[in-house]
Amino acid sequence: MAKRSLALLLICLGALSVMPVMAQADTQDIIAPQNDPSTAADGWQAGTCNVEECTPESPDADYFTQAGGHPPFAFTQYTVKQEQVEVAPGDIREIPVGSVGRLRVDLPPGLIVNPQATVDSEGNPIRCKMSEFNTPVDPPFELPGCPPETQVGVEKITVKVIVGPGTGTIVPPTPKVTLVPVYNLEPEPGQPAKFGFKAGAPGDKSSVFLEADVAWESDFHAGFVINIPPPKVGATTRTWKSRLINIGDKTGNGMYINTPTTCFDPEAPETDKLYSTWLRATTSVEEETGEDAAFPAGYTAFEAKLPEGIGTTGCDKVPFEPSVDVAAGTTAVDSPAPATVTARMPFKPEVEGDTGIVQSHVRKAEVAMPKGFGLNPSGAQGLVACTDAQFKKGVRTYTNECPAASDIGSVEVDSWPLSETLVGDVYVGEQKSSDPESGDLFRILIEAKNENEGINARLVGRVKADKTTGDLVAEVNDQLVSPLFGPLPSGLPQVPFEEIRLKFDGSKEVLTSPSVCSASGTSRFEPWARPGELKPVPSSVTLTGDPTGGACPATMAERKFTPLYKAKVDSSQGGAYSPFHINIGRRDGEQELKVVDVTLPKGLTGKLAGIPYCPEEAIAAAVGNSGKAEMAASSCSTSSLLGKVTTRSGSGANPLQLSGNAYLAGPYKGAALSLVTITPAVAGPFDLGTVVVRVALNVDPETAQIHAVSDLIPDVFGGVKLDIRAIDLDIDRSQFMLNPTNCYYQETTGAINGGGADPANPATFSSYPVRDPFQATGCEGLGFKPNLKVQLFGPTKRAKNPRLKATLTTRTGDANVGRVALRLPKALFLEQSHIGTVCTRPQLASHTCPKASVYGKAWAKSPLLDKKLQGKVYLVSSDNELPDLLVDLRGQVEIYLRGVISGKGGGLKTVFHEAPDVPVSKFVLNMKGGKKSLLVNSENICKKKQRAFLNMRGWNNKKVKTNKFKLNITSCGKKKGKK
Repeated sequence: MAKRSLALLLICLGALSVMPVMAQADTQDIIAPQNDPSTAADGWQAGTCNVEECTPESPDADYFTQAGGHPPFAFTQYTVKQEQVEVAPGDIREIPVGSVGRLRVDLPPGLIVNPQATVDSEGNPIRCKMSEFNTPVDPPFELPGCPPETQVGVEKITVKVIVGPGTGTIVPPTPKVTLVPVYNLEPEPGQPAKFGFKAGAPGDKSSVFLEADVAWESDFHAGFVINIPPPKVGATTRTWKSRLINIGDKTGNGMYINTPTTCFDPEAPETDKLYSTWLRATTSVEEETGEDAAFPAGYTAFEAKLPEGIGTTGCDKVPFEPSVDVAAGTTAVDSPAPATVTARMPFKPEVEGDTGIVQSHVRKAEVAMPKGFGLNPSGAQGLVACTDAQFKKGVRTYTNECPAASDIGSVEVDSWPLSETLVGDVYVGEQKSSDPESGDLFRILIEAKNENEGINARLVGRVKADKTTGDLVAEVNDQLVSPLFGPLPSGLPQVPFEEIRLKFDGSKEVLTSPSVCSASGTSRFEPWARPGELKPVPSSVTLTGDPTGGACPATMAERKFTPLYKAKVDSSQGGAYSPFHINIGRRDGEQELKVVDVTLPKGLTGKLAGIPYCPEEAIAAAVGNSGKAEMAASSCSTSSLLGKVTTRSGSGANPLQLSGNAYLAGPYKGAALSLVTITPAVAGPFDLGTVVVRVALNVDPETAQIHAVSDLIPDVFGGVKLDIRAIDLDIDRSQFMLNPTNCYYQETTGAINGGGADPANPATFSSYPVRDPFQATGCEGLGFKPNLKVQLFGPTKRAKNPRLKATLTTRTGDANVGRVALRLPKALFLEQSHIGTVCTRPQLASHTCPKASVYGKAWAKSPLLDKKLQGKVYLVSSDNELPDLLVDLRGQVEIYLRGVISGKGGGLKTVFHEAPDVPVSKFVLNMKGGKKSLLVNSENICKKKQRAFLNMRGWNNKKVKTNKFKLNITSCGKKKGKK
């Protein structure tokens, strides 16, 4: 597909001429009109050709159409509009209407002129110095003294002689054509390139310069502004045509002119202007009423389209060989990684000069970091975002207004058309989404500039973070808009590069290295030459050490895991309330903390009375809340608040600390209670949402011990690799955590699961046993004076079956009852014939005990609960000779009181060997009489006072013991017929 003209060379000069003063003119006032379809007479033409002279009407073969190729010739031509003038009586001629003063040429995106292509004998880039350009050489000293290697083209100027009517001068009918060489000049600061030639009358040459620029504020196309010197007073000629012929593959290393690397349809509505070259022009400054400083803004643009049927071809032949290299910036796994990411695109003139095709420009880049690299929470501290308005993408200014605290790294770009490297900074962009996989949560703003080159490239990178693994892919894409015709096909600017180096600042610690020695990733690059083709580009990184010492692990499963677990109270006084603290930690390089499964010591419990549960709907709301919304208004009420949770996350010496709250919640995963921690994940400029973790609080029915099992602790949240270093749970609600009334040596025991071979797969988790000593103090100072009252009701005669009621009351502040043994007098035997259906262990666990196994009921009141516990009394399976008597108390929690019964030696004996070490203010047991009674009178129990043996022991080992415990037989002494 023929390219409209090429960038830096488009120019046309108007030779100097004289004319009456005229008003400032727009393009159509000074340039001959365009035709539709285009013809050789068009006022504005441009193209890339296989022959030196081609026009819109030339054969197709005359046009150079190879995408990414180097045409032998490229031209731009303008023709000045003419008017009829009677130069002598009856002699009417067409002469130019005026002199062109200023030109603006805009090239198609992707059409690249390489000012580095002119090289000396040793292959080094060479450009003509201004001192050489201004020093004429060779008689008659009309040519600049530029090195011949710096010539890049020829300016062909066609002029017509102008004389006033009635002068008698004969005007030659044939225009005069002059050829002058065009040179590649050393540019001024702020110019990526500059070209020039000398034109004018012999002995009175003027310099004409093509001053190049790049539209980096929009679509990055190349353009030129040409200020043509005003006509000399007395000049008798005026430029009619100006044709600039650029020598393509015959210049230097053959890479001077480079056609776009795209093959879009130039006749399709969405791309019909993509390959056009544009011209805006005005008249000479001296012919204007005043110079328009805004030129070319507001001026009409003439479009030089490709000839009908001509388009770029051969995109399948355009090479595309990108590569990516990642240097971690550290040798240690799971550590802050000041990484350097280098993308390369080969440029080898000695090879590509032979093939005639350059590498395709990159349309889209998806740069994948080797797996295991992750965003480091530590790096969020002190970080602020640069807003789009502050970044000033799309604004032609060399300075942005990004805060210094948003700067996270640097960037360097080497591009073969440029003599100097573009350098700049990488900033954190503002968050525009809560979805880490969208690319709009984590955005990086990349600015690479060089004021000497006159370029400031600003790009936006959208970092997509995997929700599960935290793996990172930075997508660099764009939606560019041409200032001349609107939106372009989506993609990055069509500009070449050899190498882009993005270096993350080590002091910012925004990245964490992988967890294993070797990691790889596969980036994907899309070429402009073949839209939709995503070329896989592998990269890898190798690490050698572990931050805790030793060699780095080869696999995830080989990682160390020695977590820290501590559980302590502020005051160890037995039976007293005290804040309770749990500390869990891990070191960099070790496996992730995934599950905490621990059982607290006997008697270390909590007071639930007066504390409402955080509702399930509130917990669900917290899960969906942004962090800032949760911070502004907690989903759970403060009435449910138990304490605080603090997490420290991120690799390195300065992990990020986040604070959240712990609330009491209701049943969860089969547990009667739960604790829910809610932590707003807000750090620096990022709001990742709210981290909600439930902890099932199972209460052992036999011991009332709390068995806490956490949900899976996230190792990735919001796409961020958390690297949780510590979790501190501080239960500091007043009068909530209650110490045991026993002072035995105990331990908090359990296990912590690590991420193992795959932190996303519980089946691969590792397990590390943990235990932490605990021992209350001062238990011996606690009192112990419980009161037990036992009553018998119903028949008192021999062989009859009474019912029994036992009532236990305790004093506030005493040690809790640990053991109760009651031996009834020999007048009361065990009625073994009534022992029938027994509840099995599975039935008890599933709450499906048969009705026939029920022998009574009971209730208990504890200061730890708002409501009393109550339930049935069963005979249950036992390891003893007889079934056990089990009191199943249900309510906010479920508690078993297990009594061992025996009947040897006369009299029924029941021993509750170990009641839970929790306070009970009152306990009432009602055993059935009659056919469901476990008692039978061996005599008339009213004949004498019935005394039992009672032995009660507190958890502090104090005892209440009597062998003359009086039974209250309510039926004795009552008159017949009275109840």
